[in-house]
Amino acid sequence: GKIQDGGAGGGTGGLLTKKGRGTLTLTGANTYTGGTIVTAINPNRMGILQVTNTTGSATGTGAVAVNLGTLGGSGTIAGAVTIGTGVGPTQHGFLAPAAGTRKAATLTIQSALTFKSNGIYNYLIQAKGNRARADRVNASGVTIESGAQFVLLANQVQGTLRTGTTFIVINNTAVTAIDGTFANLADGAILSVGGNNLQASYEGGDGNDLTLTVVP
Repeated sequence: GKIQDGGAGGGTGGLLTKKGRGTLTLTGANTYTGGTIVTAINPNRMGILQVTNTTGSATGTGAVAVNLGTLGGSGTIAGAVTIGTGVGPTQHGFLAPAAGTRKAATLTIQSALTFKSNGIYNYLIQAKGNRARADRVNASGVTIESGAQFVLLANQVQGTLRTGTTFIVINNTAVTAIDGTFANLADGAILSVGGNNLQASYEGGDGNDLTLTVVP
């Protein structure tokens, strides 16, 4: 079914809140307008909001705030997305396209993506020999506030990756540069994964994407 604004006259401002443990999966093109919140009572009771729609926007037209919990999936979100609140060092919001499936996925955000200081990007790479796939997030404008963290999930990397292979971590579809860097992933930093070296660039892809490239 479709989640939409209600009321006798149609109404406006319908809000969706995902609270607590478990996974809520949005599979359809929803039209509610009041935004989406992912939250929990405490950090030990966080859940996942997974979007897997193939048309429209899974979260309607409003903004998405991941205050305490995880946003993942392979679908499309129309509104701006904020990961974390910037308040409380243990009150994390997570972006993890593979969340709930353990399969690399591409999540599309048609508006801006912001990582607050307590926001975390859990990024999955899966590889066997020269065959590899990885998470990807498309977003129109990206801000990474000081303190935000990048976590590389690479326990499924087996074998040697081909030198020059590039993974687009964040495809910034806006014309502007990514504003900021992850606290633990500086521009040019090298991550070692299963005997492979991956170099980060915030000017990769078409010039303003975050990429990881296999280097010697």
